[in-house]
Amino acid sequence: MSQAFAVQDAVKVKGIETIEVRGTRAPLYDARDVNAASLGIKDPLTLPISIQSFSEELIVNQRSRTLAEILSNDASIQNTAIGNVFDFVSLRGFQLDWTNGLRRDGLAVAPFQDVALENIQRIDVLKGPSSLISGFNNPGGSVNYVTKRPSLENFTDITAELRSREGRYLHLDTSGKFGDSELAYRLNAAVEDTGDFTGGDDLERYFISGAIDWQVTDELLIRADMDYQDKSMVSQPLIGLASDPSDSSRKVLPPYLDTSEVLLGQPWALYETEAVNLALRADYRLSENWQWITQIAHAGNDRFTIFPDIYEVNLQGDVIYSDILITPDETYQTLSAHSFLSGGFLTGNVKHDLVAGLSIRDYKSNDGRWFNVENPISNIFKPVYTEKPDYPEYPQATRTNTTESSVFITDKVKLIEHIYATVGIRHIRYQKQQRTPQSEQLTLDDEIFNVPMLALNYTPSDNASVYFSYTEGVGEGGVAVFGSGAINEGESLGAQESEQLEVGIKYRTANATYTIAIFDIEKMLEYHNHFSNYFVQDGVQSHRGLEFNINGEVTNNLSLVASFTAMEAKVNKLEGEGALNGNRPGNVPRLQANVFFDYRLGMVEGLYANLGVIYVGERQQSVRNTLAMPSYTRVDTGFRYELASLDTTLRLRVENMFGKEYWLSAGAKGIDWGVAPGRGRTVVLSASFDF
Repeated sequence: MSQAFAVQDAVKVKGIETIEVRGTRAPLYDARDVNAASLGIKDPLTLPISIQSFSEELIVNQRSRTLAEILSNDASIQNTAIGNVFDFVSLRGFQLDWTNGLRRDGLAVAPFQDVALENIQRIDVLKGPSSLISGFNNPGGSVNYVTKRPSLENFTDITAELRSREGRYLHLDTSGKFGDSELAYRLNAAVEDTGDFTGGDDLERYFISGAIDWQVTDELLIRADMDYQDKSMVSQPLIGLASDPSDSSRKVLPPYLDTSEVLLGQPWALYETEAVNLALRADYRLSENWQWITQIAHAGNDRFTIFPDIYEVNLQGDVIYSDILITPDETYQTLSAHSFLSGGFLTGNVKHDLVAGLSIRDYKSNDGRWFNVENPISNIFKPVYTEKPDYPEYPQATRTNTTESSVFITDKVKLIEHIYATVGIRHIRYQKQQRTPQSEQLTLDDEIFNVPMLALNYTPSDNASVYFSYTEGVGEGGVAVFGSGAINEGESLGAQESEQLEVGIKYRTANATYTIAIFDIEKMLEYHNHFSNYFVQDGVQSHRGLEFNINGEVTNNLSLVASFTAMEAKVNKLEGEGALNGNRPGNVPRLQANVFFDYRLGMVEGLYANLGVIYVGERQQSVRNTLAMPSYTRVDTGFRYELASLDTTLRLRVENMFGKEYWLSAGAKGIDWGVAPGRGRTVVLSASFDF
């Protein structure tokens, strides 16, 4: 639903949000509250960490379907795709944790899937080591999907879409109340279909979600959510590097190919996922100043995994070495919960804002049934397709059970006028057990971690804040990825700790937010040691950077999402491969910037033009720094026409308008043999109808 001409004053009417229209244009892309878990549900202006939020309006106007697409609006985030089958990104140059880095309303989701966006109200990116906030996590930060909530007033929104390469899409979003009760619902459903599984972007997807808010009493609000997604798509590989014809020991980039147009896997080699999320939340107001919030969520993902790999090509596109890795019937299940009290009190004249609680996460996986079949693709420009081969008897699975339990407390203390201190700590017990087909159950980890946060805020006015923070983090160790060639493929490395110093400034106008942050993060490097041929932890990886962001309405007619990051990253103190000391980590540019303009054209009522520009600087293909991926600039454009009298919105978007050929990613850590090409020109036309 378009909200382009209304300032939304959110008013709680017995717990369910209603919207009061005041007749002026709302900030389309700004966000004014964030669920920061152990720091509470707060205005991000008051939090001593860097946070970027991307609204439903931005998701819809950019016609984004995946996380990586919407996060391309943040210059501190890098795409680390290892193919096309699920999103993979790095935050501040550190790869997102597969099992902990993605959250849904603050609780973990199951890994290795593209989380559907149809029932998502907003995406929050909380940057830096965030173990105090949410437990085990990536040192670059975490991503939280905020789900859509029911509305008091009935509405139905239907969107139909056509896109390049025979893409078709239909989405229903409807909400309302059950009669005169204090019970409201929200339903989203979508179907998407592209091609017939012989093209590079072909997929088939079905999605449905439901949400219920029930105001049981004036003090108690119950929220329940569920969603289900069934998705099948062609699986595309990284393209392996080529050898320099004049020096066979030197690797060069392969010839470019737009894989959205050409399938380099096989039509039968589909990546299939079936994901379910269930969640329940209770908010109980104990008094005027105190609230008790309890949440529990179950997330599951069953997948049949097929990864075609092209390990090496020549400059004519002939495939030197390739295969297809298959692991059938994998399951990933996460049960997570937290319960916390939040409120304020005085000790003498000192004001406290306290959050205290406990949390648990239980993660189970059955995977690792890998076997190989041939991928006789022959040449990337003239691929050869074959019939599906007979599979061997499926190997037995590796079973892993990870449990993380913690207690936490944070206190925001008003020291003197305009100056606040935030102190907090989370005490974590982390346990990991694993049983492989060849062994009894082993305890891989059983450790205790205490992760603190110390911060100071200076707030000279209600719309400005200056902060300094020191945070520590702890996260899952990396996995030696199958297909990397390492001897220990499939092995999980031990937990690793990180720390960060950050200084930032936040400023807000009526409709936009401006932020600057300077950060310094350190953690242990994880990489494929080619001397030992093991995926290992060794040395220190340090990233220092400057970020600048604008988000919101900067004039009466112009909304803007803009971001700039300059980052110096290097590795040192390595013992296994000392020659790498001083090198830059792979896939981390020194400069990255983007801007998205959404401009209301005065000559026609309801007509908007938008323009997006994404710049990614030169990156090293791997930590060896022997091959650089060139910088690129991608331009997107579009129009939106709101016909108020018909409750209809038409949208046209052209991604990569000039058909720029570029390399999107150098893959993930542990996979340093290939690169992923960017997508060519894509045209999207949609129509939304409100009832």
